[in-house]
Amino acid sequence: MSDLTACISALWRYPVKSCAGEAVDTLALDAEGWPVGDRGWGIVNGDGELTWMGAFPRLAWVHASLADGGLTLRADAHTLTLPVDGGDAVTVNAWNDGIKGFDAIQAWDAGDAAAALLRATTGEPLRLVRLSHDTQRRPLLNALHLVSDASLQAWRDATTQPLAYAAQRARPNIVLTAAADGDLPPFIEDLMTQARIGALTLDRTSVCVRCVMPTVDPATAEPQPPAMDALVRLSAERAPGAPVQFGIYARGRGAGTLRVGDRVALSLDFSAG
Repeated sequence: MSDLTACISALWRYPVKSCAGEAVDTLALDAEGWPVGDRGWGIVNGDGELTWMGAFPRLAWVHASLADGGLTLRADAHTLTLPVDGGDAVTVNAWNDGIKGFDAIQAWDAGDAAAALLRATTGEPLRLVRLSHDTQRRPLLNALHLVSDASLQAWRDATTQPLAYAAQRARPNIVLTAAADGDLPPFIEDLMTQARIGALTLDRTSVCVRCVMPTVDPATAEPQPPAMDALVRLSAERAPGAPVQFGIYARGRGAGTLRVGDRVALSLDFSAG
């Protein structure tokens, strides 16, 4: 075991699952160690199933943010602000990879104006729903996604065509960079067992296995296969035979606040590499 000091260079939250997120200066964690305001809403397809950007890449054009007690969606020339409560109660289906089937979950429909914005952006009959607390904390879901600037740069360098918006593609909550008095090699987060930020402790929970979402260019909403090819190669170098991984998941030990610029003490286990 060893320690290394880093800093938080960026924080992100994603108010709506599979839509573009928002960069924030501070990120609060609740009593269960999950980020406040993160993935509290979802997108439902015409079959009444929670869906994702992999199926509808133009969701990358829907930017979601939280402020002043409301959820704001921005897409092209459309802007819509919604209350963070209310809506008609609905039951939707959410895929459960553990059972290879769907769970029926509680949600609240955000209304026709939100559906119209989604249709105008994606061309599809999608609807926005607010998710229940239990749905947000379903088994197999993860609290925080963490990656380093050095790993993002290694991904850019490994891709055979320009890779813009690497952080937005990777969708981390926390991006780490080297402290002014230190160094942070690429993929050092793979070795992290714990991170301490002041009185707050984050515990590693698992590696982040990657789907096709990082291939979607946020500017064009078009998949770029070379982006995934690079992730496959980088992952195979570090974890041969394992699923494609990039970044790790973690969870806080109780409530606290993360801030851009915070120093982070990383506990590392080199035997994990």
